[in-house]
Amino acid sequence: MRALRAVLATLAGLVVAAAPAQPAPPVVGPGAGHGAGRDVGRDVGRDVGRDVDDGFVARLTAPVRAALAAGRAPALVLVPPVPLTVTWRPVRLGAIELGAALVAVRAADLDGDGAGELYAVTAREVIALGLAGGKLKELGRVPFEGPLAVTAPREPVGTAVVDAGALVAAASPWARELRVTWDGTTLAARAADAPFLVCPGERLALVPGRNHFGDLAAPVLGVRCRADLVAADGRPLVIRAVLTGTVLTVSGEVCALASGSRARACEPAFTHTYKDHGAVFEIADVDRDGTPEVLVTGAGAPGEPDAVKVMSVGGDDKKGRFRKQFTGGVVGLAVLDADADGAPEVLALVRLVGATRVDVWRLD
Repeated sequence: MRALRAVLATLAGLVVAAAPAQPAPPVVGPGAGHGAGRDVGRDVGRDVGRDVDDGFVARLTAPVRAALAAGRAPALVLVPPVPLTVTWRPVRLGAIELGAALVAVRAADLDGDGAGELYAVTAREVIALGLAGGKLKELGRVPFEGPLAVTAPREPVGTAVVDAGALVAAASPWARELRVTWDGTTLAARAADAPFLVCPGERLALVPGRNHFGDLAAPVLGVRCRADLVAADGRPLVIRAVLTGTVLTVSGEVCALASGSRARACEPAFTHTYKDHGAVFEIADVDRDGTPEVLVTGAGAPGEPDAVKVMSVGGDDKKGRFRKQFTGGVVGLAVLDADADGAPEVLALVRLVGATRVDVWRLD
């Protein structure tokens, strides 16, 4: 009987805890202001069940606790994307002298103003660029610092990943990454971990003396991850793209909120392979229709004419949706909403072989 009373009291405490909070009535009489208005259900459960085995009570009340927790979990509201009409109209925005070889680019809104910035990672520093009135504007530079890498490839390479509100940048000449943020209106950075962060929570090491990850038989030249896209029905998309040699493999998962929790349950949705492409590529949903696009470049040798090609994932990769030829090599691709109007801009960075000056093109 004592155990039963303890269970009932515990259930009463759970119900009281789950109920919406109500204003406490005034407490008068002896003991006012000294806990006279305590939660009765909790007190009874504690007093009556003091000498009852807690494991026994916990097992009996577990289903009720789970049901109450599930009832309090927020429902997942799926918001399908609103498609945009994209007009491909390439325009050269200008040129910028970087001062060193460009090794990576990434778009992000790190300062939180709603307009994305373009971050160019060179063998020496990280440069923040903005677009104002259709023109390039340099926002700041921060240099790499610390010891040099013990072994570095002859041709510098690098990575740039947005992680927890910061840009984590790495360049092969340096032994430490830079974690780049904004301190008010000033671009700031501090030395961080050993390179190379390729996706949030994932690191790879360069093959000693080489400009790639993986191994000599299967060189990994680049990795891209996106977890901020949504499918056409509003479900979250998780995309991972890996370039091995000249073969780009793009895999995607669709996710849903697990019942009664905040965790996402994901299941494989697609895997597509694209052959004969270069080391510069990007994944984005340019037209916001729920089907991502893959942006690729050519696999030609440095110094040869290059091109940017845009394809829908799962679509006709031979025809594609857009193609732009360049006389120089494409060394960077980025997609960002630079003017905070809700429509993303596709940017391509082009240079002649060996040059540190790059031309920046807007493709849409």
